[in-house]
Amino acid sequence: MQTDDGLLARLRPVGGVISPHQLRAVADLAERFGNGQIEVTARGNLQVRGLRADVVAEFAQGIEAVVAIESGLVIETSPLAGLDGHEIADPRPLAEAIRLAVADGALEAALGPKVTVVVDGGGCIGRDELAADIRLTAVGSADAPMWALEVGGQGTGLLRAEDAAGAVWAALSLIAGLGPLGRGRDLDGRALYQALAPILVAGAPQHPPARLTQDRIALADGRAGAAVGLAFGAANAATLSALANAAQAVGIAEFHLAPQHQLIAICATEADAARFAQAAGTLGFITTSADPRGAVSACIGSEGCASGTIAARRVAETLTRAEPEFFDGSFALHVSGCAKGCAHPGPALLTLVGNEDGVDLVVDGSAKGAPALRMASDAVPLAMERLATLWRDERKLGESVASCFKRLGAASIAATVQQGRQ
Repeated sequence: MQTDDGLLARLRPVGGVISPHQLRAVADLAERFGNGQIEVTARGNLQVRGLRADVVAEFAQGIEAVVAIESGLVIETSPLAGLDGHEIADPRPLAEAIRLAVADGALEAALGPKVTVVVDGGGCIGRDELAADIRLTAVGSADAPMWALEVGGQGTGLLRAEDAAGAVWAALSLIAGLGPLGRGRDLDGRALYQALAPILVAGAPQHPPARLTQDRIALADGRAGAAVGLAFGAANAATLSALANAAQAVGIAEFHLAPQHQLIAICATEADAARFAQAAGTLGFITTSADPRGAVSACIGSEGCASGTIAARRVAETLTRAEPEFFDGSFALHVSGCAKGCAHPGPALLTLVGNEDGVDLVVDGSAKGAPALRMASDAVPLAMERLATLWRDERKLGESVASCFKRLGAASIAATVQQGRQ
């Protein structure tokens, strides 16, 4: 994929699992053939940036020699599928049945490359926030699980376990019939229902248990998972290599790639997980859900992209260090080097967008949205300070930043920033 800092390679290791040795090898290849920047995406894929066209083949050969990469239809499960004691059902057998059902070539070849299936076992780490053309979510009890089906974001009905793979195959066939650009959201709801009516189970909609927010996770087999996040979704090759070394030092054999730019290290004991988390924190990784950097999306900006007009990650780092209390986990801040908004394509409560004349502030919108106001680049820290003060002054008892700002509205937010510039 061509980007403004060179070619980008997106990697899906088989099962979303990568060993410390493999992670270090990917880091070495990124340093050798790219610009040394590696990302874990919001969906939990690896990305290597800054590749030159003349080295792509050699880079691909190097990757294939150390890591098995998935191809074909994207079928996503929890990063802890089969290990999560909170799961209603292990999603892996169903995901494999779907993969085999479409592996005859004709159906898979007819689907567009962005078509995605999510099979969510209902555990502590879900896939709720990730868009999917088809989503199956385990509901009910572990003794008698069923699968809630969504197509194109719309609830379709309940399925027995033995019917779930066939229902996905039928829905994918309808999507394929729309052509290479067809997506689940484009399907005619009546046609979909008619195709699935014989196997849909009557009953009220059901929902999985609430997700758990944990930095270290007790696994069903007695081991512990330690979640570490890449600040703003990225790290350089040397830092990732150091993380791999720290993992091996405590006997960690595998990382599971996870949503929201995380790696989950599978540790033998809770004590090992704590030791690894401490080492990862020293290296600059996010090791607690209270870290304000976890609420911020930022691209590489002008430090590595021709389209970037501000050093977006450096700006984000400055803001989170200056006002950590403000980043209470209730909202997303997006700092974008330009209006393309690559790091967070959707809307955020607050978006800062670099341009040739300074920085735009967009409230409750995306980087492409209409700005509430424009400011000089060096005014951004003061603007954030004013917004943090606004929240502290105007919040009701226990009110989060998101609730407070939505109550006050975009005009008040813009006026507060404008006042700080006068």
